[in-house]
Amino acid sequence: MKLSRIIIYFLSISVFLSTEVKSQRYLSTSRTITLYKVLDVSLTNTSAVFDFSALTNYDNGIYKAGMITATVKANVPWKLTLTVSNNTLSPQITPTPMPASVIGIKASSAGTYTNVQNNTPFYVQNNRGLYTVPFDLRALPGFQYETQEYVGDFYFTIAEQ
Repeated sequence: MKLSRIIIYFLSISVFLSTEVKSQRYLSTSRTITLYKVLDVSLTNTSAVFDFSALTNYDNGIYKAGMITATVKANVPWKLTLTVSNNTLSPQITPTPMPASVIGIKASSAGTYTNVQNNTPFYVQNNRGLYTVPFDLRALPGFQYETQEYVGDFYFTIAEQ
């Protein structure tokens, strides 16, 4: 009888210990992630030249799909604006410039071209994320300008909306 009491006593201790071992304790700690404003744009060009060697180009203009592609990385809503220096394309020989408005630009997904000029700048905007935005360009100088090369710098500026 004493042996059976001792066995029961040990069994009850082991049951008690097994319930104690199963209880758990949780601890927590905090970590901080600090994010900063990201507004990044990079440009790639497929071509930088409009070559008016054919007469029909003067009549119809030259259209270049995807001539410039902007890659935008932003964690805030953004606006990408195009401006040009002095609203002109600089001549390489004579002093008479060509207005930059002979060049039109549009996002490839848009329907109409916007003439390049600073007083009504062209822009594209969107929400935060990663975007690839191809731009189509059109050159339509007509017959009004002297024979030579004209060069212009296009400035793309990204800003928070």
